[in-house]
Amino acid sequence: MTSNVFFFNALTLALFIGISGCNSSPTDSPVPAPTEGAVHNHGNHDHDADSEMTDMEKMEQTLAKLPEADRKSAMEQHICPVSGEMLGAMGLPKKMEVEGQTVWICCDGCEKKLQDDPEKYLAKLNQ
Repeated sequence: MTSNVFFFNALTLALFIGISGCNSSPTDSPVPAPTEGAVHNHGNHDHDADSEMTDMEKMEQTLAKLPEADRKSAMEQHICPVSGEMLGAMGLPKKMEVEGQTVWICCDGCEKKLQDDPEKYLAKLNQ
């Protein structure tokens, strides 16, 4: 009986470790460090809703829903200057006019930051 309990506990522990994975350091990841503002309120959309598609595929599919001129503008910008996220990967991006320039942001959560410090985010777009 004791060996069954031990086996069950060992199996449970192994399953838990397998599910939770390991915590690698940020330097192990080939993904660049998130830009300032990368953690913000994304409203009611989910980053992992279509995890089988690449971000590029999500972007292309989502931006295809925009009118031609807007789709072309968003594709040229490609990245939200506030979050650093690829436009369209999280849902339909939002178009804004900031200091006479069209700016696409990934979500409503980025709007206030862009409005509060437009020079900072416009500089990122104009690099």
